[in-house]
Amino acid sequence: MTFVVCGEALFDVFVRSDSEKPGELAFDALVGGSPLNVAVGLSRLGQSSALLTGLSTDFFGERLDAVLRSENVSTDFLARKAAPTTLGFVQKDDQGVPSYAFYNNGAADCSLVEADIEVDLQDTRFLHVGSYTLVVTPTADTLFKLIEREAGKRLISMDPNIRPTVEPDMKVWQQRVGALLPLVDIIKVSDEDLDALHPGRAPEEVQAEWLAQGAKLVVLTMGGEGAVLQSDLAKVTVKAPKITVVDTVGAGDTFQTALLDYVSDLDQQEGEWHERLDAEMLKRIGHYAVTAAAITCSRQGADLPTKDEVQAKL
Repeated sequence: MTFVVCGEALFDVFVRSDSEKPGELAFDALVGGSPLNVAVGLSRLGQSSALLTGLSTDFFGERLDAVLRSENVSTDFLARKAAPTTLGFVQKDDQGVPSYAFYNNGAADCSLVEADIEVDLQDTRFLHVGSYTLVVTPTADTLFKLIEREAGKRLISMDPNIRPTVEPDMKVWQQRVGALLPLVDIIKVSDEDLDALHPGRAPEEVQAEWLAQGAKLVVLTMGGEGAVLQSDLAKVTVKAPKITVVDTVGAGDTFQTALLDYVSDLDQQEGEWHERLDAEMLKRIGHYAVTAAAITCSRQGADLPTKDEVQAKL
């Protein structure tokens, strides 16, 4: 299994705009959670992926399990639990930008314990972590122990993907993300999340600081403005394609999957992958990732593209 993605699996419950009475709300529910999206997205790009999470034995959990199997995502690392499935209620503004309210108290994906990470990762090259399971205990403590144990043996990727409705105290996010930084090889962070973590600081200053702490590739995404990719060798800005945006749900996860997909290809070549991250290579990686993210933004929900779809747009 090339990629093991660690974190939440849930249902995104979208508030529909066609409710006729003030006292009524209509919903559409779709599988979601940033790590689940990344695991599915990697599989759609042709990578072998697995999801490591606590998964409920309730009927939502059964649906999530079925979806993972249908997307060829390995379920070998699921820890089934008699706890509820997280529900994330989503409401979009006029530009398609979502806001979230999570109901995850005592949920399965927040209940991962140390026994759940006693798994065989011998064939795993990448571990990816991110989102609210970085800060919600006991899962946060468990995932930290996993990353601490595997750092240096696998390539470690992180996307903080901050969810203040789950943990509003930014000091908690700062402490958790800060503890992981020396263990991480690849960091992808949105401009909004970076500002939440380090308000008032220049993004380039923080990116340089993270590289100094040991990261080999740091990427700042800026929505429709594109992304800034930085390594020890170079720094480039890549513009996003101009499209008609349906919504931005899953855009960051799509960027993440494409980023990891490209790095995986580099990693399979001779020599150290990060020694080839010059300006030209960073431009190629960034163009691939923003193209993939634009496809997701052009359609409803976190419907991540296949390899063929991305290649057709390059």
